[in-house]
Amino acid sequence: MKLSTKQLAKVASLAMIALVAGCGSNPTAPPVAPLNESLLSAAGFKTVLATNDKQLQEIPKLPAGQITVMSNTGKNFFVYPDLAKKQIYVGTEKQYQAYLKLRAQNNLPATDPEASYAKQDEAMRKAIVRDNSVYWELFPDFNGLGW
Repeated sequence: MKLSTKQLAKVASLAMIALVAGCGSNPTAPPVAPLNESLLSAAGFKTVLATNDKQLQEIPKLPAGQITVMSNTGKNFFVYPDLAKKQIYVGTEKQYQAYLKLRAQNNLPATDPEASYAKQDEAMRKAIVRDNSVYWELFPDFNGLGW
């Protein structure tokens, strides 16, 4: 079967589109680290790797993409989950303040404290349920991270 010039041009253009679309994506390129995680590291947050199945089950219970205040051994710690890397970022008040400063320097929106006051009661109830559901004894004592 012989193709006409118009048909040949259509087939060639479809092949070119498929070739360009295939070259446009590079599945082997390393993923770029999310800005939050790089800012947390730069602010001095420590990473705690989940080393067993029980710890891995607890990480998804934390709100994704948010820093949560947790109390461990009578001291407040700021915890950010990273399920993809099977770890959590842990910092003290000092590291959290440094993180907020880095967010401001990078023109990222600051958290609105007034909005959090409006939702405080609901958030407190959820936090109590969440804190009671996470087995913190599975993780090492955060004070041992060298603060």
